[in-house]
Amino acid sequence: MQTQMEQDPRPAPIPPKLVAEDARPATDAAGTTPSRNVTWRVWLSTPVLCAASVLLMVGAYELDALGAPGRIPALLALLGAGLFVLSVPVAAYRAARGVHAVVRRRLRDEPLEDGDFAFILGNLFVAGFGAFVAYLATFGFSRGRQLRRFGRVLLPGLRDGSGWTASAVDAQGFAGAPDGLAGQWRENGKTEHASVAAFARLTLDLMALGAPPRLIAAANQDALDEIRHTELCFSLARALDGRSVEPAPFPEAQRVSTLPRSRTLALAKLAVDSLVDGALHEGVSARIISRLSRRCEVPAIRAALREIASDEGRHAAHGWWVVDWCLEEGGRPVQEALLGALGALPKQMRSELPQAARDGGWERWGIHGHALESEEYAAALAQVVERTRTRIAEYSRTAA
Repeated sequence: MQTQMEQDPRPAPIPPKLVAEDARPATDAAGTTPSRNVTWRVWLSTPVLCAASVLLMVGAYELDALGAPGRIPALLALLGAGLFVLSVPVAAYRAARGVHAVVRRRLRDEPLEDGDFAFILGNLFVAGFGAFVAYLATFGFSRGRQLRRFGRVLLPGLRDGSGWTASAVDAQGFAGAPDGLAGQWRENGKTEHASVAAFARLTLDLMALGAPPRLIAAANQDALDEIRHTELCFSLARALDGRSVEPAPFPEAQRVSTLPRSRTLALAKLAVDSLVDGALHEGVSARIISRLSRRCEVPAIRAALREIASDEGRHAAHGWWVVDWCLEEGGRPVQEALLGALGALPKQMRSELPQAARDGGWERWGIHGHALESEEYAAALAQVVERTRTRIAEYSRTAA
């Protein structure tokens, strides 16, 4: 028997433990199997997704600026936004895998690898950054309610013409006006002109969602106010430099995005838009222009400022009306959207101004400086945050 066993050609069996240990594939810091997942890990890496999304968004912006057909930039922007949103859960998932791998090694008393914590922190950073930037990208700050495309505020160009300069202006006190003052008043007029289209868009959105007649009537009245403001700004500019200039055709007004098809999402978006552009921006404008009217030394400009300040204050109140209605209709999702918006609002607001106006030197001519803007924005922001939180708390108690 012993001789036969020694001559047996069959190999000796390998112990099961050795088979399991030898056959176990190598893993990386996140616990994945490189030999099987290399391709997917490359294509689903957060840097690749973020870089691709940024390139698509930049390409969409450039094509839109060059006047490409609207569907092409829109499609690129949609793809870019989709990749950016995808990068957030991918980064969070990979970070979680990294944490799991570290905990598993510590439980087994295995040494940690150098790249473990870098892997985790890198993915957590990308996840947080992606969520933060994606949310901030929905906002753009400007004077009053405006139209935006891909986050860029849309304004009309200028052309020769007197159709928007019909308001009579008393030129008393215009002597010694600084160079560039007329141009800045025309810039103000461009924002007022664009606001006419923004309120028209608001009217359509309110009707699409079944808003009550008082909100629709308020939006239409606000649009008429903006027409008057545009005429005042361009008429003042003509009285300053004698040039008849008016807003050019504004076809971009037809290319703005509409509300989402989901009613809940549409109410949330409308609420945030009205909070930012209506309650905050219109409110800031009203505060700044009201103070300017008390500092202005030119009778015609002072009268125009008083009229505009009164109207802007009413527009801000109408913005709160829309916010309240969206809260009533949308409930908790709208509350969460508003709270998220509050967290994304910047602490400071800095508009583009001529160099000579930034220190307040043009305030006697109705153009604010940065210090006045900063003071009134801070006050308006604090008021908006407090008022929004109070409203949300009231609706939460009512719903409970």
